[in-house]
Amino acid sequence: MSTMLRRPGSIYSVEYDKVPLELVANSERTFPQSWIAPNKIDVTDEFVSYAKPLIGQDWTSVPLVDGLMRFARLDPKFAEKKMKDYVPIGHR
Repeated sequence: MSTMLRRPGSIYSVEYDKVPLELVANSERTFPQSWIAPNKIDVTDEFVSYAKPLIGQDWTSVPLVDGLMRFARLDPKFAEKKMKDYVPIGHR
């Protein structure tokens, strides 16, 4: 199975490798408890340092409408009806 291993350092980079499937099949990696702040509702600076390169610096500005994020404004446009009304075969 292919793997991506993060290289150490403040600049995010990865190293590609492979590992036998039987070593990783049905395994999981959990969020380290050491990254959860003592108040249990926040994360530590260590996690922020780890995640920041993955998240990036550029955040998209999304406008709020009544407290909700407005991602798109859709203007409904309907096509002109060109076919006759549908009548099921049993009713023809």
